[in-house]
Amino acid sequence: MASQARGDYVSGPQLRKNAVPLRPSLVASAWATVLAVVCTPSQALPRYELFDLGALTGQGAFALRINDAGQVLGHGGGYGTFLYTPGSGLADVSVLAGRQADSSFTGYGLNNLGQVVGWSGQDDRSFIYRPGQPLEYLPAGYSAYTVNNAGQYVGYRPGDDSGFYRHTPGVGYERMPVSVLVTDLLNDRGQVAGLSEDLSTMQAVRSDGQSVQSLGDLGGDYSWAHGINNAGDVVGNARTADGLSHAFLYTDASGMVDLDTRGLGHPAFSNATAINDHGLIGGEFTDGASRFRAFVSDGTSGLVDLNSLIDPALAEHWVITGVDDINNRGQIIGSGLFDGRQRSFILSMVAAPVPEPQVWLMLLMGLPLLRRVVRQRALVHDSGAKVDAVAT
Repeated sequence: MASQARGDYVSGPQLRKNAVPLRPSLVASAWATVLAVVCTPSQALPRYELFDLGALTGQGAFALRINDAGQVLGHGGGYGTFLYTPGSGLADVSVLAGRQADSSFTGYGLNNLGQVVGWSGQDDRSFIYRPGQPLEYLPAGYSAYTVNNAGQYVGYRPGDDSGFYRHTPGVGYERMPVSVLVTDLLNDRGQVAGLSEDLSTMQAVRSDGQSVQSLGDLGGDYSWAHGINNAGDVVGNARTADGLSHAFLYTDASGMVDLDTRGLGHPAFSNATAINDHGLIGGEFTDGASRFRAFVSDGTSGLVDLNSLIDPALAEHWVITGVDDINNRGQIIGSGLFDGRQRSFILSMVAAPVPEPQVWLMLLMGLPLLRRVVRQRALVHDSGAKVDAVAT
């Protein structure tokens, strides 16, 4: 059949007879092209802005914990234990507790209420600081390592019934199961995570205070928990079957999963040290030159070097080497080297960037195919329509 000349008119029946059928495969292809472009995330990585805590504390200070209000607990740098509050700056926790500045104060745990647990060397006692209340001392010999948002804390106690305990307001001290040897991790559900008693295997464990669950390993002879969130997900590091030490994520749904998919051999090392309630994981790893670097991970896509996610101008001076904690706003605290000297930092996530220009270009490239489908569909319009082109 000869092609219909451009500009000629045909009747409705003839138009429908001569029209090129609307092929489902062509429509699917068109939509697949457009949707693939629209649904493909931008290649631009999320960025972090860096706040230099070391500029306030001086050299040698360490940030330990960050709560959801952005308060940071740390020690050193001329302080026993400091509490940084956005908008207010640094304060000495011993002074907040109504004492003279005491460099022997060492804080270990911080919760969203601003409560701090730690150790006073001058008093040779552990303490819990609650804002607006007198400093509370624990019984002699007791230690406290972390405190959750319900006011529970865990630590170690001596004596005939020595071992790790959990203290709950209104309940008191509860001895943890004897198979829990080491724990300083506590979530808001009262779950603890740590290390099993059997040091020949060094198994990471999780406990609700009654029973103990082994979290397994990655094929080697040890695993160790270093972080837990309120869902009970646990992160840490474990030895693989070929003797490497890799960061892991444990969830009830998937068990223990190796986060380090880089495929590097010895002396490659990685360790997950923190996880928030949204599943954002942080930690440390060694690169191909055996240098320590900090990483973040969503648990599914490997380790991303934090140094690649800060302003390149800052990266000329900073090498971020470790992550200590992550709050539920996605803020990260840790340590690194600023012009070769140890410093602490706070990283805050910057809003995700708009798609790269080439993404929009790809989207526009997909539209002509969709437009062709629409034009072909128009060929079955009422009689008297003007034919643009009908191929035979």
